[in-house]
Amino acid sequence: MRRVRTSRLASHRQLYTNETYQQARDLLNPGQAPIPAAGGVEQRNFEADLFHQVLDSYTDFSAYPFGIRCVRPQPDTIELVVENEQRARRLLTWLLPSYEPGGEIHGMPGLRIRQRTRRGVELHITGRRTSAWLTGPDPKIWKRTETESLEHAADLGWKALWRGPEKWSVEELSFEQQWNTGEWTRQFRSGAWSASGLLRRIGLFHTLTAADAVTGYKGLGINGYDGSGPVRWCLDIIHRSGVCYQKQELVSAVTDPEFGLPVARAGHLDAIYPPETMKNWIRLDDEARTGLIELRFTTCNYEQLQVNSPDPKYQAIAEAVERRVSTATQRRHNSH
Repeated sequence: MRRVRTSRLASHRQLYTNETYQQARDLLNPGQAPIPAAGGVEQRNFEADLFHQVLDSYTDFSAYPFGIRCVRPQPDTIELVVENEQRARRLLTWLLPSYEPGGEIHGMPGLRIRQRTRRGVELHITGRRTSAWLTGPDPKIWKRTETESLEHAADLGWKALWRGPEKWSVEELSFEQQWNTGEWTRQFRSGAWSASGLLRRIGLFHTLTAADAVTGYKGLGINGYDGSGPVRWCLDIIHRSGVCYQKQELVSAVTDPEFGLPVARAGHLDAIYPPETMKNWIRLDDEARTGLIELRFTTCNYEQLQVNSPDPKYQAIAEAVERRVSTATQRRHNSH
């Protein structure tokens, strides 16, 4: 019976992480949730910032939503298996902090590279108990990207802060004090569990949606809450014509009491667009109303994602997306 339960948990975890069965099984621990939450406030806040950067740095089509092939969450760390070299370079470059004279910090303040190994690179926020691994491409890609980022900063006359001492720089402390201590930041921190939780379940957008692409951003609060309201994570789940939305499947997974997040449909919120344009928008929030997830199902036919795309750059991606859409659609048919 115990073996059967372990097998069930591993198989179900795969839907959320897109790991292999064995990888999912290896990370199951007795007495621990099948998808553990980030262990501690610092790790949770770090992952919320990381999720924001994953969304913000995503600018091109990819075979996997957000260019993340799978995620491997553990209580004290998280591993993002990045799809390819292009996505790896974009993401790491986006994360590494540099100071532009005049006061601007590009990247994540306080971020440093803790380890460079054959597995990939481990990132953390200096002085805090945090950890995240970027893996997937050949380790040489991470090293080359770091070198190119360093050269780019030098060419622009910027200061590469991640290559500095293992402490927050004066520039980072000043930037943090100026921009990351107000009401908006407090709202972000109080709802960091939702962003961290989505990052730890990012595989859902690969396995349980028949979408061609998924994009997202961190949005401002909306009417229906006291004060400025929680940070709103807006996720656009974009399908080609003729493909059914799998709204209920995704909502059921996100709200699942064992594998999902502590959220439910938020029916109390005001529309920010005409109601008829929002019939395929679903909002989820928690009982304390500290986090808000907005799932927006839309249709768009991207020329680049057709298998007969004239652009060879997207040919392999288009074929992979079509296979993924077909698999997700078939899974839906099998479950009904």
